[in-house]
Amino acid sequence: MRMDIGRILKPQGIRGEVKVDPLTDDSSRFCVLKSVSVGNELKRIQSVRLSESDKFVYIKFVGVDDRNAAELLRGRFVSVDRAAAVPLDAGEFFISDLIGASIAARYGDTEKRIGKVTAVDSFGAADVISVECADGNGMSFAFLRSLEPLFDETSRVFSVDGKKLDEVAVYED
Repeated sequence: MRMDIGRILKPQGIRGEVKVDPLTDDSSRFCVLKSVSVGNELKRIQSVRLSESDKFVYIKFVGVDDRNAAELLRGRFVSVDRAAAVPLDAGEFFISDLIGASIAARYGDTEKRIGKVTAVDSFGAADVISVECADGNGMSFAFLRSLEPLFDETSRVFSVDGKKLDEVAVYED
């Protein structure tokens, strides 16, 4: 099973390097990888460097030697075998595991199912989680620790504090 760890945004320079938006909170994890899948192709990594802010990762793949070849990778996801993923601490989860998971709001001892997570986007200060609600409308909210997020990998249910969610959620009509 593969899991997405980043998305290629664009070529970087003229020598085949690509700029990657990491789907991880620790970009340095890319530095230990020898190969990854890009789309359905296995690619060996020639070099990795991090931006000064660690917001982006720049990867040079073996055999991708110019801007044109790098351009063909634009928009593709970078993934690794689940077995090669870094071990997680208690309470941590992979962003890619949230996509397609049910989402529920916790109100004390009760839990209300809201819908399914459709996307997790990084826009700077906080990741934004998009949800398709059970009524067919959309909702999004910033991923904040104050939401007290929990993820049950077995049942694939992502739950957050309902009261806090009511304060930060933005609903689409």
